[in-house]
Amino acid sequence: MPRRRLLLALLGLFLTPAVFAGGPTGTITGTVTDPSGAVVRNARITVINEATNTVRDVETNGDGDFTVALLPPGRYRVTAEVAGFRKSVFSDVIVDVDQTVRVDFALLVGTPTEEVKVKDTPPAIQTDTSTLGQVVNNRLVQELPLNERNFLNFALLVPGSQLPAEGSQNSTQGGALSVNGAREQSNNFLLDGVDNNDPYINQYVALPSVDAIQEFKVQSSDYSAEYGRTGGAQINVVLKSGTNAFHGTLFEYFRNRNLDAKNYFDFPNCTATSIPGECGGIPALQRNQFGGTLDGPIFKDKTFFFASYEGLRLRQANTREATVPSQNEWAAVDTPTNPLLQTMVALTGCPNPSDASCNAGQNVRNLYPQANVGIDLADSNTFVSAPVIRNSENLYTAKLDHHFNSTDTVSAHYSLIDGNNFSPFDPVNAFTALPGYGSFTLDHGQNAGLEWTRVFRSTILNEFRLGFIRMRATVLQQNHGTDLNAALGFPDVLTNPVDMG
Repeated sequence: MPRRRLLLALLGLFLTPAVFAGGPTGTITGTVTDPSGAVVRNARITVINEATNTVRDVETNGDGDFTVALLPPGRYRVTAEVAGFRKSVFSDVIVDVDQTVRVDFALLVGTPTEEVKVKDTPPAIQTDTSTLGQVVNNRLVQELPLNERNFLNFALLVPGSQLPAEGSQNSTQGGALSVNGAREQSNNFLLDGVDNNDPYINQYVALPSVDAIQEFKVQSSDYSAEYGRTGGAQINVVLKSGTNAFHGTLFEYFRNRNLDAKNYFDFPNCTATSIPGECGGIPALQRNQFGGTLDGPIFKDKTFFFASYEGLRLRQANTREATVPSQNEWAAVDTPTNPLLQTMVALTGCPNPSDASCNAGQNVRNLYPQANVGIDLADSNTFVSAPVIRNSENLYTAKLDHHFNSTDTVSAHYSLIDGNNFSPFDPVNAFTALPGYGSFTLDHGQNAGLEWTRVFRSTILNEFRLGFIRMRATVLQQNHGTDLNAALGFPDVLTNPVDMG
């Protein structure tokens, strides 16, 4: 007997009736009553996706309750019918990601051929779950202004979220978010229900285009037990799916220096009285963000596709101000009585390390540029430069949905980000504000998923999801592979090209 009870308990873990949906889906739940307020048993509930015409059927239980779980986010039509009562219809029921929507029916006596259309909308207050969070829906994603087109900026609309600490590791990598005081690296990212976390700094691996996002939800606390990876927010992104109508978009956003103003530290414009080297035009800026989407049916009411592409090409000057020895300070170093010079002579054995006969010392000295800003350049210690950031990114996303019948649905997605970035001043390890010590960063992130939803009966469902993520990142010095030791006159210590620079 104990063994039998154990087997039944284990079986119950896998065949538990669905109550609330999770992951990239939502739930419709409710109660059906008659005019007297008594519950109606065995009423047929039909839920139809208005974009794809897919159908789900359930029946109310002995308490008059029903639940339709694992519904993709979208707009639905919900009907209730039973012998002896008029059919009741709720239209335009919007289901968001990881949301439980309550739709209660009060049936009227009549025949099922008579139809009652209910215009009351379901309550916006979530009474069937204690989860705290906010959905950023497709309308907000599409219509709100968004600098740099990164969806994570919208997450700042969620109560409890705030900008990252200035100069933090995640913020230097293109985006970060702190929710309810948790660390920026304590958030959990999901893409269509698949883990999407960078194992290095815990940001997203694949970044879909904003035009590929149906909506996303940021849960700040009290989320269900299916989440538990981190103590911060759960950021659940849902990709768009195709519908029975074809849709397509094309876009390009651009900025250039003709539409921009100077940085405060940039050189002023040249005039007839300008000192040579202390003036210039607006530094380089050319930013192009472009792409498009296409979606529609492959087989009407059965198979749908969605595809998107977004590209970024950025060329932008980065103005920095550095401190360098002035001409007069260099002249003072060459004085024989200078203590620093005497120490250098003792260490190197050179009578004058700044002389050409001491190649290493002279070559290191020549790495310092001369000051180029100031009233008297001989006494100035300021050097201003504006080397150019070069950034290229390609974002690809594709999704396929197939509905075999009312009980079996399969969905698959693939998202890829491919980036190539040159930063003249290393964003993570900024050793100096002088140019020539930047870094190259190559990013390649993939996220793929396969989901199969099977409805055995109205109270028993199974959701199978297979996910794949892969991230490759390479960070190289600006002059990687160059033997600078030999060029400066130092003995070779490292001979592997990957260590040079």
